[in-house]
Order: sequence, then C-alpha cells, then structure tokens
Amino acid sequence: MKLLPFVAKKDLLIQMSEIKNSDKVKKALEIATKAYKGQVRDGGGKYLNEHIYYVTSLLYEGFKNDKDIEDLVVSALLHDSVEDGGITVSFIEKTFGKDIADTISLLSKTPEEEEQSQTQDQKYMVTQNYLNRLSENRWAVIVKMYDRIANVNSITKDTVALKPEKYMRYLKETKNLFIPLAKKYDFKKIVSTFESEVDRIEKLFN
Repeated sequence: MKLLPFVAKKDLLIQMSEIKNSDKVKKALEIATKAYKGQVRDGGGKYLNEHIYYVTSLLYEGFKNDKDIEDLVVSALLHDSVEDGGITVSFIEKTFGKDIADTISLLSKTPEEEEQSQTQDQKYMVTQNYLNRLSENRWAVIVKMYDRIANVNSITKDTVALKPEKYMRYLKETKNLFIPLAKKYDFKKIVSTFESEVDRIEKLFN
C-alpha cells in the first residue's frame, strides 16, 4: 500500500538548515502554523504535515540553489493561506512585500472561480483559466507545480475508488495543463515526475 507523504516541521527545518534562520522564513512558518491550524486532509491527516510542509520540502529540494529560494519557500508555506487560512493579501504585502503578495494572490482562486467549480468539467475549465493567469509569474508557477506534485503523490487506489471522477480530472489536468506549463519553463525534473505519476495513477483506474 502506498504510504501518504508526511513531513514534520523539525525535519523540514533540518532540510532547510541554510535558510531556516532567515527572518522571512521564520515569520512565514509562524503564520502558516496559525493559518492552517486544525485543518485536515481528506484522509484525516494534518494539512500542515501532509501538504504545506510536504510542498515546501519538495520545492526546497528542487530549487535550493535558486537565487530566490527564500521567497519561494515563503510562497510555498503560504500558498493556501488566503484561500483557506483567513490571511489577506494586504497582510502578506505588508509583511513580506509586493512580489510575494502578488505570487500568493495569483495562487489563490477567486470566490467567482470557486462558485463556477460545480461539475468536474467546470473545475477543469477553472483550473485551465487559473493556470493561464499565473503562467507568467515564475514563483507562482514553481509553487503550483509542487502543489500539484504533492496532490497527485497522495492519490491511492482507495482515493480513486472514493472519488473516481475527481481523480480522473486530476489526471487529465496534469497531462493536458501542468506538463505543458512545466515544459514551457524547461523544468525537466518536474515534467519527469509528472509523467511517472500519470503512469502510476492511470493504472489505478484499471
């Protein structure tokens, strides 16, 4: 049985030892802890450990030598904070500056987009428009790539059996929307990861 991802805060800090003492990273961790407190995944696991820290860990591993790594980590930690954590874009701008605020704003679906997301086909179209909107912002693209990797890594035979239409949409989005965007930025390792996950998930439907 596939084990669901889980990243403890202490392990994330060990992994990010070179930047863990950055004021902005420490502040982002503090905000994330409060914003996502009590939130759980579909399977009942803690959202912080199974998603937020996991996304951040994946991103750090892939881009730790990038000149913008601190800003990328902050963006990863807070990528769902406006949409799901009750944090405002204006607060993020005041705390971290306009570039990170713009990135988080792009990563946050609007109330109108959420209202349009009724059927799986509508959700697909919303995702397509959403990715088009953020596609010119490199930080937003990187965070969204790892957000999707984290989500597809969590797909198991049980989750497919529970919500087959949802995860068939995830599969279609990953193949038709995420892989082309990753190729646009020449993110070869991300493309390879997506392709491997697509092959794995397609077998779950057989």
